[in-house]
Amino acid sequence: MNFENLGFSNLLEFLNEQSWFIELKNTELDFLFSIKTASISIASLSVAYLAKIWHSYRFFMKRGLKSPEHEFFYGNFRHIHQNKNYSEVLRDWTKQYGKPYGYFEGHLPVIVTSDLDIIQEVFIKQSTNFSARKKSYLIRKENDAYIDLFESTKNRWKRMRMIMNPTFSSAKLRELGPILVNCADRLIDVLNKDGNDAEINVSEYFKRFTMDSIWNCAFGVDINMQYEKENLYFKKCEDIFLRTLDLSLAEYLGVFFHEFKELVLEYLIIIMTILAKFVDPKKLIPFIWLNEKVQEIVEIREKDPTVKRKDYIQLLIDSKLENNNFDIFETKKFLSSLEIKANLILFMLAGYETTSTALSYSTHVLATHPDEQIRLHDEICSAFANDLSLINSDSVQELEYLDWFVKEVLRFYPIGNSVVARRCTKKTTIKGIDIPVDTPIAVDVLSIHFDADLWGPHDPNEFYPPRHQIKRNPLAFMAFGNGPRNCIGMKFALIELKIALVKLIMNFEILPSKNYPEILELEEGVVRYIKNGEKVLIRKR
Repeated sequence: MNFENLGFSNLLEFLNEQSWFIELKNTELDFLFSIKTASISIASLSVAYLAKIWHSYRFFMKRGLKSPEHEFFYGNFRHIHQNKNYSEVLRDWTKQYGKPYGYFEGHLPVIVTSDLDIIQEVFIKQSTNFSARKKSYLIRKENDAYIDLFESTKNRWKRMRMIMNPTFSSAKLRELGPILVNCADRLIDVLNKDGNDAEINVSEYFKRFTMDSIWNCAFGVDINMQYEKENLYFKKCEDIFLRTLDLSLAEYLGVFFHEFKELVLEYLIIIMTILAKFVDPKKLIPFIWLNEKVQEIVEIREKDPTVKRKDYIQLLIDSKLENNNFDIFETKKFLSSLEIKANLILFMLAGYETTSTALSYSTHVLATHPDEQIRLHDEICSAFANDLSLINSDSVQELEYLDWFVKEVLRFYPIGNSVVARRCTKKTTIKGIDIPVDTPIAVDVLSIHFDADLWGPHDPNEFYPPRHQIKRNPLAFMAFGNGPRNCIGMKFALIELKIALVKLIMNFEILPSKNYPEILELEEGVVRYIKNGEKVLIRKR
């Protein structure tokens, strides 16, 4: 047929008679209809989600709680994150809005309190209704195989805690005492080598000391972290913490679309699995590198049953169930292989930055309060009479003033304030406040620690260790949390901290450095730390 002789209308009539053209047209119409339907569905879902967000912002008004002014979609998150001092923001808001109030992370309502009656309910009396920590920005599903003690809930948490508790018993800590003393001796040796009357950033030394202690005590592995300045293990662990200071795109999605944070993490894992086929993930993400190293250590220990050390890793390996076929929410005494690996990494990361930061704060106090340093030195010398062999996990706990000093440091400079929070797992009511499931309850630790009614009669804004000789409400001290889900490594951390301080004070006089700041500049991520570290002058005694 000669199409040139057909007019446009005749051409259309001809095409409409062709079956292939009819099918093509129908396919096009179906496609357009699908696009239209999808667009309407997406628009409807978007409107519904925006309506849900709008409704979420009525949460505190419905419960008679005050809250700071928020932005739509962002809530109060941008203000908190940009400030980089979460604890101080909460304290400022408490002054404006009272002890129970709330703020929004995106559109997730977070109740904040420094009321000890409410804390008593959440942490003690109704602890079974708050048997979970506040969710992080990205989190695995509750029934995920790879879950650690911190993220676990309900019976799964009980099972893990029951297995791990013996690791931190007095008898076990007594066995670990010589290892901690040896690591503290290394710290002193390294400080000696770096010179007398030298101005140093002691925070860097303390990080290496605490990481050295954990690797030796938990894993039975000595990786020469304090002497080897370019140690790969240390650099990778430090990189993990540096990455917590700024949020990734995935973490922002987890904040602003909190209902889908578990899903976001699942997709992120899938993406990383695909990328791993083209790029070595250990080079991209330090956590993956660390994960593999821990797995290697576990496998070495499992393959050689003749190696039986009384350490944390052995306790977890002994509790392993080979076939992994069990209900993760049962309370029987066993762990899966993935739970073992998850908890080993948790112990390392949780004990690393917290204790080193506490040592940095302690050093700051010693440098700025020479009277405290003199009193501690006198007590230590009186107890040990220069006989270093007497220093152990038991003897350092008998130093009364040192105990007061450490507690006062942790009262004055609480560290892990954001992780103290709890999450409601069963709908309940506290002091007339209706609390739905998954609502986080954050604690304004600074307001509690500086409350004159709780910590007087001496001014709580002054550093005064003897205040701890008075018996006070235990909920007034939140440095390690409270209740059944308090910090499991508290005893280990305190002994490690005290041994290091005894060695430090016996060997050095701590002095302020040149241009020493009058006020510490602090920042806060997972922990609240001294920005750029603590720089002091050390002088050999």
